[in-house]
Amino acid sequence: MAQNPPTQHEFEEIVRNLMSHENVRRNMAEQMYTEIKNNNPAWLVQALLHMLTIGQDHALRQMCAVILRRAVTKSGNLFSNLPPEVQTSVKQQLLQLVVPETQTPVRRSLAFCIAGLGSTLCEQGQWPELFPFLFNGVKDGDSGLKKSCLNIFSSLATYLEDSFFVPYLPVMRDAFQFAMAEQHDMEVRVGAIEAMSSMVSVLEEDQHVVLFRPAVSDVLKTIGQCLGGPLEDKATEAIESLVTIAESTPQLFTKSLAEVYQSMIQIASSEQVEESVRQIALEFCLTLAETDPRHTKKVPGIVDAFFPLSMKFLTTLEHGKDWGVTQDDDDSEITFYDVGLEALDRISLALGGKVIEPVATGMIMQYLQSPHWQYRHAGLMALSQCAEGCARQFEVNLASIVHMVLKHFEDQHERVRWSAVHCIAQLSNDFSPGLQATFHSSILPALMHMLTDGVPRIIAHTANAIVNFMDEAEAQFTAPYLDELVTKLLLVLQNSRLKFVNEEVLAAFASIAESCEQDFCKYYDHIVPYLKQLLAQPPTDKADRMLRAKAMECISLIGMSVGKDKFAADAKQVMEMLHSTLASKLEADDPQAQYILQGWARIAKCLGEEFSPYLPYVVPHILEQASIQTDVTVTDVDENDDGADDEEGVETLTLAIKGVGDKKIQIKTSLLQDKALACSILESLLEDIPKGMAQYVEQVSTIIVPLLKFPYLAEIRDTASKVFPLMIAALPAHLNKGDMLRHLIAHLLDAIKAESDVEVACSLVECYSRCLNACDANLLPDDMVARCADLLKKVFDESLQRRKNVSMKQKEVDDDEDEVEKLEAENEGEEELLSQVVEAVGATVKKNLSFVPAFATVFYPMCLDLLGDGYGDVEKRLALCAFDDFVEHGSQISAEAVQPYLQPIIAALLKFSNSQDPDLTQAAVYGLGVCAQYAANVFRQVVPQAVERLVAVCKNPQASDETYAMATANALSSIVKLMKYQHDHDSGLCRMENLMPIVLSNLPIQADEVEARYIHEQVVDWVLAGNPLVLGENRSNLPAIQELCKKLMDTELVNDATKEKMKAIIAG
Repeated sequence: MAQNPPTQHEFEEIVRNLMSHENVRRNMAEQMYTEIKNNNPAWLVQALLHMLTIGQDHALRQMCAVILRRAVTKSGNLFSNLPPEVQTSVKQQLLQLVVPETQTPVRRSLAFCIAGLGSTLCEQGQWPELFPFLFNGVKDGDSGLKKSCLNIFSSLATYLEDSFFVPYLPVMRDAFQFAMAEQHDMEVRVGAIEAMSSMVSVLEEDQHVVLFRPAVSDVLKTIGQCLGGPLEDKATEAIESLVTIAESTPQLFTKSLAEVYQSMIQIASSEQVEESVRQIALEFCLTLAETDPRHTKKVPGIVDAFFPLSMKFLTTLEHGKDWGVTQDDDDSEITFYDVGLEALDRISLALGGKVIEPVATGMIMQYLQSPHWQYRHAGLMALSQCAEGCARQFEVNLASIVHMVLKHFEDQHERVRWSAVHCIAQLSNDFSPGLQATFHSSILPALMHMLTDGVPRIIAHTANAIVNFMDEAEAQFTAPYLDELVTKLLLVLQNSRLKFVNEEVLAAFASIAESCEQDFCKYYDHIVPYLKQLLAQPPTDKADRMLRAKAMECISLIGMSVGKDKFAADAKQVMEMLHSTLASKLEADDPQAQYILQGWARIAKCLGEEFSPYLPYVVPHILEQASIQTDVTVTDVDENDDGADDEEGVETLTLAIKGVGDKKIQIKTSLLQDKALACSILESLLEDIPKGMAQYVEQVSTIIVPLLKFPYLAEIRDTASKVFPLMIAALPAHLNKGDMLRHLIAHLLDAIKAESDVEVACSLVECYSRCLNACDANLLPDDMVARCADLLKKVFDESLQRRKNVSMKQKEVDDDEDEVEKLEAENEGEEELLSQVVEAVGATVKKNLSFVPAFATVFYPMCLDLLGDGYGDVEKRLALCAFDDFVEHGSQISAEAVQPYLQPIIAALLKFSNSQDPDLTQAAVYGLGVCAQYAANVFRQVVPQAVERLVAVCKNPQASDETYAMATANALSSIVKLMKYQHDHDSGLCRMENLMPIVLSNLPIQADEVEARYIHEQVVDWVLAGNPLVLGENRSNLPAIQELCKKLMDTELVNDATKEKMKAIIAG
């Protein structure tokens, strides 16, 4: 039985309390409101409409509109339960209320309410009056009504499917253009731009987007008329709407790109325009260039106009007197300098070096020759910002670029010297490892010289540049400089009292240790005591925390580099210091916490199973952090949302969700990073200390398994997948691997099916293979195996289709090198996924008897199709790899099941063994060896052809080239198998005297470790058996064989059992 509703006065007080900042009063009002909504919904909506009609308190009236919107939209689920006559009354009253409304906040809230209700009713044809009302309002209403109707159009675009609007699009375009011609109210004109932006941004078909192209000139005209006066904030709003279009549907501007770019660059260049307007105009240009680079490149003079503007922004840098002794500039607001830096980076990446470099090089050289330090600084910063996007072009002249940058290490102005160091740091990233290999003799001495600069901030940045250089440098190139480099860094550490300088120096030591590994032992006793002393002292203030964190990073990296023998003596003390620091109840923003966890992982890698005693207090911390709940909140975007800046560590996204409307999603990114780090450390501990971690596998599983579908960060899903096979490997003996495997595979299949990120999908499929390979055969039930087969086929087909789509796009843009390169990167990602699926198919064949018939019915016809003329070498290679695994593993499970398919498979292997593509050849020749071993009877029929093809591969003039070396190694391995398993063939072609010289002449095998181990093992066995063809007449080949064994002894090219046999050969 429904309760009596409150009086109108009582209800007004409830609404007023809903607006209260006092939690108790607001919570009580929310409870009373919920009771009314549940018991008297019709009375509720009429009461809200009544207060909107007669109320005098406009804040209260706006709140009524907000409440009404939440009640009658889909999420509120109240309107459909109202009596028909009340529903009709609500629709009529809402339209009547919005017409005379003069209060902007109330008018906007009413518009949101109408749009919310309209989203529910329009698609069902239950509010036919709405659209005529809106069109008439835009055409004939006063300014207030026009704004309301345009706001409603904007909101409806976020609710309804774009197909609903298609019949109305021409009329809507005309209405928006009509509103943009409004002479008396600029807010109406900008509202029309915003409404058009909302509508165009949700359209999925190009043919619908282009209908709005005639309105672009009206938009530009409106923006232009907003400039130079009190209405410039409206220009900002209008350009922001264009940015939204540029992000989602840039094709709107395709036919007017030159006009649009000219207009926006003119705004961004004008010093008479407010900074915020200039910056958003430049942002529009950058966004459009990123989303439509192909057409942007064809705009005449675009780079000539854009690049100088961005460079000019860089010259606006101000220089404070304390700059050299402080770590950071005041970055509380975005400056033109910041905008210019970002612009150069984004435009060079978007348009590519072929377009950017001709303009960039000339301007940079001009700036570097300027007498003004701001210009020289700008030139160097521009060079570093464009380096990645122009990498191919800059690489041709890298020697002169490096020389030019190093020359500015001697500049008189400290900001220029700093930017030169910064440029070297950036080049060390963008051109590694070639830059390190080629220019170490000029760069490292110059950086060491800069460690003696009189400006502390430059010294700190030099240490940072050393980190960048060392991270990608091979030890052979840095070894000659280490003594002097370490000495100079130690001098800085001893003489500096500035913590930010010392932090960077410790990071440099860590990087050096990581680079030179065992060779760092000679410096260990000079650095580690200082680090231990630093860690032994508790921080006196917040400024000490990062220095201690860097010390933790440094000492743990040094320990990992020098190894257990050197570090073990200090490890216990370091672990105690890390533990005591963490136990001291660190503040939430203390960086030491994460550095401690990373330090534990490195020390564990150093000590291996000897780290196990520390696990009881290490693992609980890691598990706790891995299981933290990420703070993700989803709320309505209210009409009075002020768009306040995000708090630190929180990212806010506003999404238009079809059928729901605009939603504000806030994610605490700092927690995501903490969670990702913890998952990564669990992976590391399971890999390095499997025995010690065995007792924690069940706890780890409980946390990690759900993270396969973690929606907010791909990195976490990727890491979780890598943990799966490690958990199986570390599983304690008393637990059943089969149970664990089935549990994990079930979740993996669900995750693979749901995954949209190609890179993560690769990891998930690889995880599936590794899990199977970590267990015995036939542990999966037949129904799960069937599900695996269906899913792998589905993933393969979808990836194959995406590759086809990318290939079609490549043909459309074949005149654009940079665009082709980007598409090629997409194709490579899909190729990797396809390869992982083929590996997974092979693992499933190997580990499950019931999959052999599934392969025959699902994958065999697919592979035959891939070998046809409609596919390229990549697809053919994948098909042959699948056949190789089917024969190799399937024959061992059920030779009879494989037998019917052998002849077509062998025919395909022979056909492609003389391919011009080395990867395809490799798959084919490997398969011939597999068939020689596992399909001996059928293979005997084609031995002559197989021998001919394999010998031809080995005798190819390019056989030893890097490109063909893998194919050659596999051909040699197959020749060895022919000698072993087909030696009695009637032709005599497989006898050792015919084939052995080919094998011996190619020793040692280095290109393919797996095949190298097999071949070397066979040769060693032949030597020990006294085979005269190997040993030669009177054992004349023995000395050379012994030397070969010595060279191979410390490599991965022979397995441990073979190494033991080789010792006997070396001993004579």
